[in-house]
Amino acid sequence: MSESHHYWDRFAAEYQQVTNISCNDFHYGPLIPGDSELQLLPPVHSGMRCLELACGGAQNSVYLAKQGAICTAVDISQTQLQAAAVNAEAHNVDMQLKQLKLEDITPALGQFELTHSAYGLNFTSNIEAAISTCEKMLSPEGTLLFSLPHPLFAAEFLELDDDEGLFVTNYYNIPPEERHSKNGKIIEQSFFYNISELSSILAAANFTIEKIAEPQPSTNPPYTSQVWEEYRDQFRKFPSTLIIKAVRKK
Repeated sequence: MSESHHYWDRFAAEYQQVTNISCNDFHYGPLIPGDSELQLLPPVHSGMRCLELACGGAQNSVYLAKQGAICTAVDISQTQLQAAAVNAEAHNVDMQLKQLKLEDITPALGQFELTHSAYGLNFTSNIEAAISTCEKMLSPEGTLLFSLPHPLFAAEFLELDDDEGLFVTNYYNIPPEERHSKNGKIIEQSFFYNISELSSILAAANFTIEKIAEPQPSTNPPYTSQVWEEYRDQFRKFPSTLIIKAVRKK
């Protein structure tokens, strides 16, 4: 495993404690509506094979498993997977949990009807390879449903006189958000991708985009925390999350 798995092992326990993520709705990101409102999931049926990438506490897999789906969830952090196991037990569902980096995911995991990830694919520097692998693991007309930090979320929010807005130095070349060790070494990066870039990557990987969403905050989001609530007013004006639903071509 890379340095980043140590970062997530240290951070995961605190994150799961201070963040409220429901297992009773499918979430896409902080403060925004779940699938009960957005209606992006394909029809879920008993025996449907689903794969969650960078699952964290695997709340979305728990939600799907409660409807009879057969769920596999992977994450780089053993601590996150322990939280996922606790959530599965609390909701009396079974799922397969695997410790894997996004870069180590292969079609050997199996074939799935739905591959999903909420704020996960942004942690790979090679999203092209990750999406290509997803295509190989999906059945024909299977769904890839994922959310990422919106590229505008990388901008600086400024208050100027009686107005406020975003300052972006270069929308087409947004540097990654970096997490550092105590000695200043980069141990994790979160990358930003603009919509046209993602569209091209998906088209090259044999996907058809079915839906793009940039939702505003919800009054009752399935994913929230005190820290995220501080951004609510900003998120009413500028999107925080980019959601893409794509379907594998036959």
